[in-house]
Amino acid sequence: MAVYDNSAYDFETFSPRRQVLPQEQPEKRGFEPKIVRAPKKSFKQQQEEKHHYRNRFIRVMAVSLILFTLLGSRIYLQVSLTEKTRELDNLNSEIKVSQSENVALNNRLYEIMSLDTVEQKAVKQLHMVKRDSSQIRYIEVDSTDNSTDGVRVSE
Repeated sequence: MAVYDNSAYDFETFSPRRQVLPQEQPEKRGFEPKIVRAPKKSFKQQQEEKHHYRNRFIRVMAVSLILFTLLGSRIYLQVSLTEKTRELDNLNSEIKVSQSENVALNNRLYEIMSLDTVEQKAVKQLHMVKRDSSQIRYIEVDSTDNSTDGVRVSE
């Protein structure tokens, strides 16, 4: 068996090695990172920052209040529209029922008030007799004369 040497592919041999400086070397007990703190702000800068953030908060709250108001009014108007549409449909159905009832009552009134029905009721229930043409007298009234002299009776 052949043993292969991988030293031809060792690229670290071509790059220069970094030298660790003594001040960068960690101590033996452990490396502690250096904490960088923001510089202290003056009282005036702090007040300006507070004022800036307060104004921003007020703007955000105002915009959110306006948006919630618009959303609420949209929902309210949609519910109101749906309710009014339902009420309109109910009234339209009541109108259709009333119209059909009106047609039925008009038909019944026509049946009751027709000449044939009145004549049949007079003859059958009231025992009335229909006149013949020989029993009818026609009276002509003269329109120019208001006295009884202008009345003519013809048979």
